[in-house]
Amino acid sequence: MTIRPMGLIFAVALCASAGVSARTSMESVYTNLEGKSCKKVVDDKTTGAYTLTCPGAGKFALQVLDDDDRSSVNLVGPEKHVFELDYWTVVTPGFSSLGKKAEWRVAKIDGKIVPAALIVRVNGTDQSDPEHPKRVPLLAVAQIRKTEACVVKTIGAGSANANTEARAIADGPELPCLKSLMPTNQSKKG
Repeated sequence: MTIRPMGLIFAVALCASAGVSARTSMESVYTNLEGKSCKKVVDDKTTGAYTLTCPGAGKFALQVLDDDDRSSVNLVGPEKHVFELDYWTVVTPGFSSLGKKAEWRVAKIDGKIVPAALIVRVNGTDQSDPEHPKRVPLLAVAQIRKTEACVVKTIGAGSANANTEARAIADGPELPCLKSLMPTNQSKKG
């Protein structure tokens, strides 16, 4: 079977616009997770919990959530639908912070950027020895689909090929969403 270039372009456009994971010709676009381009709203004055709303790629935005020294990210879609990535239960339940930038894996379709995945550095804390907690750098890979977005894999960020591996997962076939690391009877920050 011969695939003609126009048919391939149409197939890529159809796949990316439908959120299908068969991705080709993906590129990286980087956006800030902090700074002047983000708008801060304090959610709880007593605890200091806050949300930053930052520009994303394409017509997406990001909400950076910080509560009790734990961080997470929500994706806000073009129709303002919020997709909770829930890093505090699927990436690391311990104390965490985020890197300064988000890496979006995008396709360019008819001159428009169509996000297909998001990679964010999460600096977790291994508290198995409370007197000697260890920083654990991770990459959280989320795939963006037509009706959902979720973290599908976490990768230790310490290796030289971690970013390449994260991009391969982001660009690869659709994977199942990660399940919570915490028992079902605990709250997300409990």
